Amino acid sequence: MPDPLLLPSIAMLSGGGLLAARSYLRHRLEGTEDRYMALYGKDEWEASNMDLAIHTPVERFDELKAEFLLRLERHVDSSHEARLFLEEADLTSDKLEFFDRPSITVQELLRPRHGLYFDLDHPGRVRLVWNHMQTDGVGMWNALRQLFDPNPPLIPYKTVPPPPPFLPELMALPSTARRLVWRGRLRKNMPDVPLTRGLTTWDTRPLRAFKRKMRGSFNLMVSALVVSQIFRRHADRDRLNVGLTAYFPFLKGRNKYGVFLCSVKRGDVPTIFEQLKKQTSNPMRNWGTAAAQSYALRGMPDRAFAKLVSYYRRQIDVLISSLPVGRKPVSIGGIPTVLSCHPWELTLPYYFLLIGTRTYLDVSYTSRFHQDERFLDLSADLNAPPSP
Repeated sequence: MPDPLLLPSIAMLSGGGLLAARSYLRHRLEGTEDRYMALYGKDEWEASNMDLAIHTPVERFDELKAEFLLRLERHVDSSHEARLFLEEADLTSDKLEFFDRPSITVQELLRPRHGLYFDLDHPGRVRLVWNHMQTDGVGMWNALRQLFDPNPPLIPYKTVPPPPPFLPELMALPSTARRLVWRGRLRKNMPDVPLTRGLTTWDTRPLRAFKRKMRGSFNLMVSALVVSQIFRRHADRDRLNVGLTAYFPFLKGRNKYGVFLCSVKRGDVPTIFEQLKKQTSNPMRNWGTAAAQSYALRGMPDRAFAKLVSYYRRQIDVLISSLPVGRKPVSIGGIPTVLSCHPWELTLPYYFLLIGTRTYLDVSYTSRFHQDERFLDLSADLNAPPSP
């Protein structure tokens, strides 16, 4: 079978080029995540569930719980602000479909259902279950932020125009072709054991001081720290495939993100950082890679589509997502909180979600490998002497 990513180019050079170009212009801003999830969502709804937990000291939990329920009651009464709270999935039809309930009560939101719901039965933790088939992390946070104390956004998610057509995909063809032959380095050794889930909080002050040694984005520097930890955990691996998620507000769909795949060689954090920076330095090409792949997959039958998306996912050793939530520490009624987020199921070796403010970075990880108490200890990296 020819490489699916070459199909758009072949079509445009053939007699069907005009039709292909029209189809491309109509569908170029459609991602693949919604379709992939819907294919198995009807029978495997819980496979896409995520746990987002709000942690607080046990001695203040009753106080936080009372304030949280009060705010939740007000929020669901404002249906124009709580559409995601009203939404529920219909699993009885041939395809996965969603409908909006005319109203919903707090009591209904405290019971499991095929929509988001809360669990307040564990002291010290308010647990929210949400499904990736409904929305991505940014959409979920936008639905929840009214329940927290006011907090100026760390990075405002502004409406931005989509990239120009054709040029990004053409720019990305060489790098896209190279990535086709990449293979995940950790998958063959994944043990068949329960998932390991963890949470740690990193103070951003030493992280910002460490970043001054390097030129580039804070998110890339933190991603380099995460990758360094994976290399330390797997001393027999000299290269890893790292997926970095990016938010595309102009995408049409519930999940408005793409994944940039980077091949990273073992090294110290500055060396890893430079590799990530080099491979993500061209936003136009990065978007083109994601767009070319999405368009090539769009016209495929469901069975072939699902197999190819699974193939692409198997290329990733560690997937890192970032969710900036505010400039100040996150709180409810003045009560400090820590946020964590973990998937119910995981097909990748590692998944990280970095929930950030100006002060702290809440680092959640889900792993197919066992981790000990030294995992995510940054002392060896932050105190290392500078590279020669």
